[in-house]
Amino acid sequence: MKRELFQNITAIPYTSGDAIDKTGFLSAVIGANIAAGAKMTVKVEHSDDGETFEPVTDPRVFPEQSTKDGEYTFETPADAGAEDAEGELDTGGVVNVDVDLVGLKNIVKFTVTGNDGGLVVVLGENSVQPV
Repeated sequence: MKRELFQNITAIPYTSGDAIDKTGFLSAVIGANIAAGAKMTVKVEHSDDGETFEPVTDPRVFPEQSTKDGEYTFETPADAGAEDAEGELDTGGVVNVDVDLVGLKNIVKFTVTGNDGGLVVVLGENSVQPV
């Protein structure tokens, strides 16, 4: 069986608020840098025409994450070496936020606040597989 990862994803350097045509893709991962003790918020909007955007308020747009009014907030602990019942906590670095694009209009944009530098969006689960 041949692995086809690279034919089934699109990785895009991203600027918060830019519009993306997600036609054919069912999911995305937003990669962001976040400092220790920082709070990062991600909001998803979608549009038919790329001009008029509506906020996505479906809490399932961020699988397995708690959301409020369609926004996902990620917080890192301020103290390096902090632990919880499962071990050491991530205190900064790269954060990956999963986004379910099923049911959204073809043009989407992600507004990310509180990140520390560049963003990348990886679109995945292309509905048209290579042959």
